[in-house]
Amino acid sequence: MSKKQPNRLAQLIDHQAFAGSALPQTLADNMRLYIKATNEVKELLIDCLPEEILNTCWVVGLTSEQLILSVESTTAANHIRYLQSAYLRVLAEQSITFKQLKQIRVIVAKTSADNSLTKPASSLSAINSKSLAANENKALSQNTKRTISQAAEHVTTDEKLKKALLRLIND
Repeated sequence: MSKKQPNRLAQLIDHQAFAGSALPQTLADNMRLYIKATNEVKELLIDCLPEEILNTCWVVGLTSEQLILSVESTTAANHIRYLQSAYLRVLAEQSITFKQLKQIRVIVAKTSADNSLTKPASSLSAINSKSLAANENKALSQNTKRTISQAAEHVTTDEKLKKALLRLIND
């Protein structure tokens, strides 16, 4: 029995699952929980937090007593820390999810565009070109081609990457 291909409007995670590249179930469950909690936090604090903080605020950890938020700037983190008791009160009073909340922790996480980890990509490309040179005479298996094709069609949203993947399996 084969899996039914999701339609084009399905969520990205459904396309990834079909292509065989879905997250492990526990990670997927945690991600859904954090996305749901993020939406709830943003909804409850919409009148309390400035819009620029709300837009970059994500729940990255949650227990019954502790909420861990990720923001993009130290200023935003300090703002939330300074008004933590007021935000705790709002969340605990207006939501069953956050009823027992006792602490809000805040971490600062830069987006990947600002991240210095993206700079050493040249050393990675040098390593990749060596490994490609070693494997250039080996043909891709049908299974590998099918996996790459499914990833290109159903998982990848970047057009240049999609064309490059499709070119790879056609060579």
